[in-house]
Amino acid sequence: MNPVHIAAVGLAALLIAGCAFEAPRMAPARAAPQQPAEEGLWEISRKFEEAVAMSGRKVDDPALEAYLQDVGCRVAGPYCDGIRVYPVAAPDFNASMSPNGFMQVWTGLLLRVENEAQLAAVLGHEVMHYAERHSLERLETTRRTANLLLAVQFGLFAGGHTGFSSGPVRVSLGDVTNLVAGGYLAAYSREHEEEADREGLRLMQTAGYHPGAAARVWQNLVAEQEACKLPRPAALLASHPPSTERMAYLDQLAGSDASGANGEQQFLDATLAYRGRWLRAELALRHFCRVRVVAERLLERGANPGELHYYLGEVYRLRNEPGDLDKAIEAYENAISAAGAPPEAHRELGLVLQRANRDAEARAAFQAYLDRVPGSDDAAMVRAYLAGAG
Repeated sequence: MNPVHIAAVGLAALLIAGCAFEAPRMAPARAAPQQPAEEGLWEISRKFEEAVAMSGRKVDDPALEAYLQDVGCRVAGPYCDGIRVYPVAAPDFNASMSPNGFMQVWTGLLLRVENEAQLAAVLGHEVMHYAERHSLERLETTRRTANLLLAVQFGLFAGGHTGFSSGPVRVSLGDVTNLVAGGYLAAYSREHEEEADREGLRLMQTAGYHPGAAARVWQNLVAEQEACKLPRPAALLASHPPSTERMAYLDQLAGSDASGANGEQQFLDATLAYRGRWLRAELALRHFCRVRVVAERLLERGANPGELHYYLGEVYRLRNEPGDLDKAIEAYENAISAAGAPPEAHRELGLVLQRANRDAEARAAFQAYLDRVPGSDDAAMVRAYLAGAG
C-alpha cells in the first residue's frame, strides 16, 4: 500500500473516531424546545405542518384523522398531548415524525397494514423518534461531522495529497472522506431506527397490542419487495436497517408472547371505505406488481373480496402483457361473484370481453353495469360500447 493509500485509510479512521463522540442522551421531556437549535427545528416543522395541511395532500376526513389520533395517543401514553397524527394521501409505505410532534401517516401504509396492532407498531416507532429527540441528535451529529470533514479535507490539500490512482481511475481523497462521513451518518440514523423499533414495541405492548404484529409489518414489506424486485439502498448508506433485519429482531423481541389485541375489526371499520381509492392511487403510478401482491394478501383476510378481485382485474387490464386479457376476465368474473364488488367491475369486464371478441358476453356485462347505475356519468359512453359490441 503506497503512502497516499495509507493516508486515506488513516484519515478515514480518524474521521470515524472523531464522529464517535456522541452527545449525552437527553431526557425525553417534550413540553417545549429547550435550546436554540431545537427551536429552529420546531419552527421548520411548524411551517412544514402548515404546508401539508394547505397542500391538499392531508386527507380531509375527520373520522379517519380521529381514529389515527386515538391509536397514536394510546401508544404514546404521556406524550399524547404533544402529537398530531395526520393521514396524508400518498402511495407507498411511509410514516414520519417531525420534531414538534407532527406525524404523517401515508395512505399507502394504511393500505398495507392489516390491523390496528400493526398500525400501533408503526406509530409507536414514530412516537419514540419524537420522545428521544432523534432529529436534534441527528442535527448535532451532522454539524460535528461536517466540521471535522472540513478540517480533514483542509489537511489533505495543505499536505498536497489530493487523491490516488488505480489504473485509469483516479479517486479523490475528498470523495473518500465524504463517503466515510455519509456512511457514518447513515449508521447513526440506523441506530435511531433500531432504538425506535425496540422502544416502539414496548409502547405498543404497554397499550395492550399483540407484540408479534410489529414483525409482521416488515414480513409483509419484505414479501412485497422480493416479489416485485424493488431496489434497495446500498448497505453502507442505508439510513434504515434492512427490512429482513428489522423483521428478525422484532420477532425475537416479541418472543412467544401471544397476549394483546390485534384490533383487526376496528381497523377495518376505520379504513375499509377508503381501500379502493388507495389501490387506485397506486395503479395511477403503474405499481402493477405491488397492487397485485397487496390485493392477493388482503384477499386472505376476507374483507370485501369483490373489491380486491376487481383491482386485480384492473392490474391485468392496465398492464396488458401477454396473457393478461384472460387473467383480467377471470378476475372481474371473480369480483362480480363475490361480496363488495363495485359496479365498475361489470363495465370493465365488458371492455375486456369486447377485446377478446366475446361480443355477446360483453353486451351482457355492459347491460349489467347500466342496470346497476343507470344514471352514471358514463352511461352514454357505455351505451356506445354496448352498440359497438353488437
